[in-house]
Amino acid sequence: MAGETVLLYNCSGPQWSKLRQVFVMQKLRMKAVERDQYGLSLAQVLEGSQEKAGVEEEFSDPMLVFCSLTGPKLDQLLGAMKRAKLPPIPLKAVLTPTNRDWNSQQLWQELRREYQAMQGQRGK
Repeated sequence: MAGETVLLYNCSGPQWSKLRQVFVMQKLRMKAVERDQYGLSLAQVLEGSQEKAGVEEEFSDPMLVFCSLTGPKLDQLLGAMKRAKLPPIPLKAVLTPTNRDWNSQQLWQELRREYQAMQGQRGK
């Protein structure tokens, strides 16, 4: 399996060049996940599977999945992202033994539920 890697969803184009620079400075491998891979498990995507597996409901939200990053390294990366004043990316996750078998759409749905719940808590 790959070392310290970030799976990137919907983070292409010039507005995301600063994000990519942060990852390069942190010596992280980046893997842009294409829409035709959204039906593969996160583990398959990370391992570089060339299979294609789309999903019924695609998404366009930017999303990041941090793979094999330790706590201090993740904290350092998140701090660097904050200092770089990047566009907001509320959908972020760490690859875990539980979610590694989920596909991208399942993770996206779970992160959106969590984000909406947090927004609801802030509104109270």
